[in-house]
Formats: sequence, structure tokens, C-alpha cells
Amino acid sequence: MKIHLIEGKSVTEEMIGSPVTYIPPHADGNAGHSDSEQGHISSFNESYVFVRFKAPNGAACDPSRLVWG
Repeated sequence: MKIHLIEGKSVTEEMIGSPVTYIPPHADGNAGHSDSEQGHISSFNESYVFVRFKAPNGAACDPSRLVWG
């Protein structure tokens, strides 16, 4: 399985449930931007890290757009 990195740290099964923040491209890396969204890792696969925001299911996210917390 492909290894995903969030801020240089590998995503593992133990991290499911961990808080992350999605930073959209137009936010220029600013986690405090009004369009950034906080959620929790729900799962991951070869391509994406799935993050549960407000919906019951996880949304597919590019791990390069995620930061811890």
C-alpha cells in the first residue's frame, strides 16, 4: 500500500480518528483560512486519505492538503 504523509508523518491505521485540517488550494497553506475545514481521519487507500468532516461518511482528500490538528 502507498504511504501517505501528512506534514512528513506517515499515516497508519492507528491514526484513524486523529484530527486533521484540510487546507484548500486557494488558502495558500493557511490552516486558519475561513475555507479550511477540520475533521477526523476515517480511513485511507492507495490514493486518498478519507476525512470525516460534518457528513457521516469520509471525503477523499489529497494528503498534501492536510495538516495535523
